[in-house]
Amino acid sequence: MNRIYQQALYYSNIPLRDRSIKAVVHLENIDDIPFWSNQLQEAHPAKYRFLTYSKNEKGTDSRGCEQCLRYKPYLNKRFFICIDSDLRLLRGEEGLTANNCIAQTYAYSWENHFCEAKHLQERFTALVPDSGFDFQVFLQNLSAVVCCPLIYLVHYSSSPTLNQQWNITRFNSCLPLQPKREELSNNGQGYIEKVGELFDKAISELQQPESLRHENIDESNAYLHIQGHQLYKLILQIGSMLCKGKGVAFKAEILDKAIHTGGYKEIDNVQSDLMQITIGG
Repeated sequence: MNRIYQQALYYSNIPLRDRSIKAVVHLENIDDIPFWSNQLQEAHPAKYRFLTYSKNEKGTDSRGCEQCLRYKPYLNKRFFICIDSDLRLLRGEEGLTANNCIAQTYAYSWENHFCEAKHLQERFTALVPDSGFDFQVFLQNLSAVVCCPLIYLVHYSSSPTLNQQWNITRFNSCLPLQPKREELSNNGQGYIEKVGELFDKAISELQQPESLRHENIDESNAYLHIQGHQLYKLILQIGSMLCKGKGVAFKAEILDKAIHTGGYKEIDNVQSDLMQITIGG
């Protein structure tokens, strides 16, 4: 009996021993708890026990998506996992479904949902109504610029050889995290133009994929599939500059106040999966 199976059996039995617990939920990291707790309480209000690490096959404490996925054969409605989609969703990795008791973000990570354009702008406008900056316009323009390079990234991540030519590190290098104040005028148009030039130069050296269409990516949602840490840091930097001198803490009072559980395809999919997993059990 391997260590992963033994742990899965133990975790699955916790809700049977303690009926107050609906399920044990393995997350990638402790930072994931606020997002998934909020989403779960909306999908099925109950008491959940969150795991943020467990033992790998060698008995060492291990975190992250790979550790969560080690439990894939042993999941059920009493013990399931919630993971960031990363690029797995876009690459079409199979089996990561609610039918297998796996919930995922449907964006690169939960940080992307905190930066979702419509709800972010609503939170921002409520506290800083006179900023003259519209995050919804900025993120839609950014999304249009990163869409094609992102499709390249999905294609070039399909093999180790291709990945050396175009990978997430090179992709991220085209998204500077310290925009200048003057680049934020006209909803960040100067920054968008700079990013577009960087991406155009970078992918001009690459062979174009056979298709530049992807069923899960278009110019409206591509920004939700940028690496979450990067997008979060960019939005935090911009928001902090815009809030300077206004008596508003952008991170604490706006960015991290994301509690929406519906209103766009990706978050609606999160809710649909969680409702499916938590029914019964």
